[in-house]
Parts: sequence; C-alpha cells; structure tokens
Amino acid sequence: MAFLDDLKTAATTAGKLSKDTLETTKLKGEVVLEERDMNRAFAKIGAYYYNIALQGLDMPDEVKDLVREIDEHKQRIETLNRQINDIKDNKM
Repeated sequence: MAFLDDLKTAATTAGKLSKDTLETTKLKGEVVLEERDMNRAFAKIGAYYYNIALQGLDMPDEVKDLVREIDEHKQRIETLNRQINDIKDNKM
C-alpha cells in the first residue's frame, strides 16, 4: 500500500505543479501585454514631443539629441527601403 500512497502523492504533486505552471505562464503573458501597452503609451508621449520639436519649439538638449537620433534612423530606413525597391525593380 505504501507504493500506491507514494504514487497518489506523486500524482497530486505533479497536478499541483502543472496547475502552478499554467497559472504562472498565464500571469507572465498578462505582464507581457501590460508592458506592451505601457511601451505604446511611452511611444505616444515620444511622438508627441518629437512633433513639438519639429515645430521648432525649445526643448532640452537631451530631447534635441533624441530628435536628431530619430531623424538619423528615419534617413537610414529611407535608404534601406530605396535599396530594397532597387533590388525588387531589378528582379522584374
């Protein structure tokens, strides 16, 4: 009977671990979604201040540096997209 008791205990423990794993996975998924939404809100704040900076309004130097960095990224993206289009055009 000790073997059956051990088997029952092991099954109960495994069931609890599976339930705990499932619950923590679900909660971790919710954390990821909350972080995504929070990052979207940060991005909206950034876009707002970026647009203000483009209007020439005075901004702290840190913000001006970030605006320049964004502009550099935008220029690089445009260059890469032109290269992509050139490759596509040559294939046709």
